[in-house]
Amino acid sequence: MPANPYLASRAYAATGLETAIADASPEQLILMLHDGLLGSLHKARLAMADGRIAEKGEAISKALAILTEGLMPALDLQRGGDIAGNLAALYEYMITRLTLGNLQNDPAHLDEVSKLVQELKDAWQQLCVRPAARAVPLAEIDPVPLAGTRAGLSFGAA
Repeated sequence: MPANPYLASRAYAATGLETAIADASPEQLILMLHDGLLGSLHKARLAMADGRIAEKGEAISKALAILTEGLMPALDLQRGGDIAGNLAALYEYMITRLTLGNLQNDPAHLDEVSKLVQELKDAWQQLCVRPAARAVPLAEIDPVPLAGTRAGLSFGAA
């Protein structure tokens, strides 16, 4: 029996993603989480518009998981100070808005969170392109302050 090409392509993609994650810097990992979050929000918005309730719920659940299991744990509230605390509050706000958007079937909530995530992603991209990014005081990086830790590196601790 020939192999299922769909399953083979998914396995290949998963291997590619695992390699990208293994080779990524902490900043790039945060960007990947932002990309995944934006993708999930887009899928949820499309499913909501088409009345595909189960798909909407799955996409919003994935977005919530990225926030609660990916971005929130990356924050270092002790060393990140106010920046980390503000990001934690922003993530909590996003969680609330996504939950309301799901319950009320209101795409405006998803759009609001998408805009916030895009702003954060843009700020992280600015951080990633700077040479010696960790040596740059975060106060110089606008428009959104950033914080988090990964692999023993701290962001937001100036």
